[in-house]
Amino acid sequence: MNSPLVNSGGKPSKWKKNKLVIIPAIFKEINWADHSSWPLWLRKGLDLFNKNNSRSYDIHLYQRLDPDSKPPYNWPYCHNVHEEAGVYLKFISDYYYDLPDKMLFIHARPEHHSLYPIDAVQCIRDDVAYTSVNDIWLQERPWGAGLRDPTDNLTLMYKCARRLLTLFGFNGEAQLSPDYSISTNYSVISAMCCAQFYVRKERIRHYTYAQWSSVYNASLQPYCTTSRDRELPGRPGIKWFGGGFELIWHIILGLEPANMPPPRAKTNTDLCHLFRPSCKGSLCGNGIIKFLTHSKPSKTNHTSVNTTLL
Repeated sequence: MNSPLVNSGGKPSKWKKNKLVIIPAIFKEINWADHSSWPLWLRKGLDLFNKNNSRSYDIHLYQRLDPDSKPPYNWPYCHNVHEEAGVYLKFISDYYYDLPDKMLFIHARPEHHSLYPIDAVQCIRDDVAYTSVNDIWLQERPWGAGLRDPTDNLTLMYKCARRLLTLFGFNGEAQLSPDYSISTNYSVISAMCCAQFYVRKERIRHYTYAQWSSVYNASLQPYCTTSRDRELPGRPGIKWFGGGFELIWHIILGLEPANMPPPRAKTNTDLCHLFRPSCKGSLCGNGIIKFLTHSKPSKTNHTSVNTTLL
C-alpha cells in the first residue's frame, strides 16, 4: 500500500508515496456538468468516481472557467492562459514544497500526440527523472519561422523562449543559439514534440521556488517580451508564451541541448534507456516514432512527416 509522504516542511503530504499524479490541462474539452461523459482515463484517477486506493494513478484537476469554482466548475481554479503551460506552472507553483514523487503533465486530449501516453508512463524506468511520453519528433525546427519583431528582426517565439530560459538562470541566447557564427534566425530546435511529459519532483526542484515563481508570475502578465506578442486567452491565434514553453521543456527539465540528436537504436539516444520494452505503450523497441522534419532555415520554411521505425 502507498503510504503518505512527508513534505519539505516536515508535515504530512497531500500525496501518497510513489503514486503517480497526472495533471491534465483541460478547458472546454469536456462537458463539466455531465460527469458520465468524461473520458475513462480522467474518471479513473479521481476520488469522485473511483474510491480504489490501489489505483495506478491519481489526478489533480484544474478548471479554467470560473474563478469562484461554483458548480459545475467546483474544482481548483487556474487562469486560462498560455495553453497547457498555464496549468503546468500553476501546479508547480501551488505544490513546489509538497510535490508528488512522480508526475505526468498532459493535454486534455492526450492521445493526439501519443497513442498511449498513460500506458507509456507505466513503462518508464525507475531511474528516469524526465522524459516526453509523445511519439512525435521535431527535427531541426527553425527559430527563424514566424512573426518577427521589427525592432530587432527576431521572431516573437524565439524572444519569449529566450526570456523564459533567462528566468531559470540560463543564458538564453547561448542556450538557443550556441553557434555564434550563425544568425539566431538560423538556429534550430530538435526534441520530442508537444509538451506531454513525465517528471520526478527532484528534477523540478533542480530550480528554486523563486525561479519557478518568477516564471509563473510572468505567465500572468499581458505579454511575454513585447506588446506585439499579446495573447487573447481562449481565442484562436498563436500563443507565444505557451508555444515557446512547448519547445523548451526538454531544456528546462530534461537538461538537454536545444538541438537534441534524434533517437536512434543502440545509441545513448535510444528510448530503451528510458522505457522498458515489454509493456503496452512503451516507446522502446518496436515503437514507431514519427519524425516531423523541417527544411533548412535558409530556405522557405516547410514541414513534412516521415515515419521511421526505431
